Amino acid sequence: MINMSKAPGPAPVRLLFACVALLSCLRAPPACAKPAHALIIVPPGATAPAGFAEQLATWRQSGEVSSALLLDQNQKKDPGFASLALLEFPSEGFYEQWNRDEAPKLGAPLLVRRADVLTHDEVYPRDSNKSVFLVNTYKLLVSPQRYAEFVQGYILPNLLDQKAAHLLLRHTLYLERGGPSDEAEAVLVMEYRDSVAFNRRDAVRDALVGKLLATDPAWKKWDETQESIRKGLTGTLAAYIELPAPQLPDLPHYVPEYHVVGGLRILGSELKNAVEQLALGFQKFQPDAKLATSNIPSSEGGIAGLYYHLSDVAPMGDDAKITDMMPFHDSFGYMPTEISVATGGYEKRGSLWAFAVVVSTGGWQLANNDYLFTSQYARGPETNIRKWGQVGLHGQFADKEIKTFGYSAPGFAIYIERNWFHWSKKWNPNLQEYVEQKQATSDAAGAAVASDHALETIGKDRYAIGLAALMHVKDHPDLKVLAISRHHGEAAVVLTPANVANRTYPLIRDAYFYVNKEPGRPLDPRAREFVRFVLSREGQEIIARMGYYYPLPADYLREQLQKLD
Repeated sequence: MINMSKAPGPAPVRLLFACVALLSCLRAPPACAKPAHALIIVPPGATAPAGFAEQLATWRQSGEVSSALLLDQNQKKDPGFASLALLEFPSEGFYEQWNRDEAPKLGAPLLVRRADVLTHDEVYPRDSNKSVFLVNTYKLLVSPQRYAEFVQGYILPNLLDQKAAHLLLRHTLYLERGGPSDEAEAVLVMEYRDSVAFNRRDAVRDALVGKLLATDPAWKKWDETQESIRKGLTGTLAAYIELPAPQLPDLPHYVPEYHVVGGLRILGSELKNAVEQLALGFQKFQPDAKLATSNIPSSEGGIAGLYYHLSDVAPMGDDAKITDMMPFHDSFGYMPTEISVATGGYEKRGSLWAFAVVVSTGGWQLANNDYLFTSQYARGPETNIRKWGQVGLHGQFADKEIKTFGYSAPGFAIYIERNWFHWSKKWNPNLQEYVEQKQATSDAAGAAVASDHALETIGKDRYAIGLAALMHVKDHPDLKVLAISRHHGEAAVVLTPANVANRTYPLIRDAYFYVNKEPGRPLDPRAREFVRFVLSREGQEIIARMGYYYPLPADYLREQLQKLD
């Protein structure tokens, strides 16, 4: 959604002016809508046209499609499909454009079905190449509304139980939108960790069924009436088909400059399985390299691996904090070298999604390879922006306080403080912080700081403004996403997948690798070769293929390569 308010500070941080200017002119982009979904089906016995997987990859890379999953049937008898592609679009508008411009090009034998998602959950990191997929289809015997109640009351408890047992990595239940002459079908897609997990599913389900029949009357009633609610049609075992890497002709190929022999230690974030895949890709060029990857639950501790001499490369899923940097500086007398290896995603959970708008002040400055405090960015209370009239709004807005809301996750705060506050922690004192529902306590006090409550509050208060992830606002059509500019007077940029990928939107985030490079001395050649690979066409193709991050544009990638020398 939107933006937090704060004093404009130095010129590079005056984002708020662009936002309120747009708001006053009522030219903000449309409200952030729910994602749209479609299924592309290759019927049993048919063959997908040549280039189908490449087309899916192109749509995903362009941002036209935010997620694309391709499955091929993997059973000999009575499969429900030959291939199945599951598409998610950022919004209804993206789907409509795709349906107008791209869907007519598909042709036979492909069938396109618009669908709604009734329930979805996933865990990561995961490697879907090792997974077993099961796709069940059902004919509805009741209204879609009644079936949605059945899903929540009867199907979902089983799916969540299998997730808790570490069997199920992902599930999505689609409800196709039937046309005038056909009936809607439900499609349940389940991804099991591997064949062992798949083979355990019946035992785990049977244990849960016995427990629920004995203890949950509502579930028991659903169980007794399920045959009147749906009719099973097909069950299809399927395998994951990895989409081909995008074409990145502007990026340099990897050409080894040093023969890596022996160990290279990588400790930090797995970056949604990208680090593991990068290690495997690197070894194709450097077969004598022995890479050890150690993933930790969060980016906390990644840089500690460098100054405790436990690792050679530290991948990070969040901006490094001063508390990460200072111990490193105390150990070596200089800062770790920070190298961007990917642009964060548009709005997908876990993708380092772009923020919507930001604020400013001053404090710490990187100088002489150290963070030193300075008054350069200081400002007095007379420059604080607290009323809408201070940013050009008139009439009933002029004397009204700007009420601010912000996402309270540590990664969010660090990103804002580092990139826009010069590491100051002096936020607007009226800032109301909130978190995702799962991060709040289950009582009324927790509900008061959950994202839904905060976003509902903003939607009802015309004098409020806040910052949130697009995925959090999809259920709040009364909120508008504002275009923003990096500098006062520049054209405002709309938050779209393309503007995130090309890095023109100001509030994108980066995935970073950190290495120990002493100023004036060469980087360890093993670490240098690995990072060179990550910053090559081959490495960036791997990152893009994972579907969470965007590859770096050529000019920005060259800037990162220069840090290695």
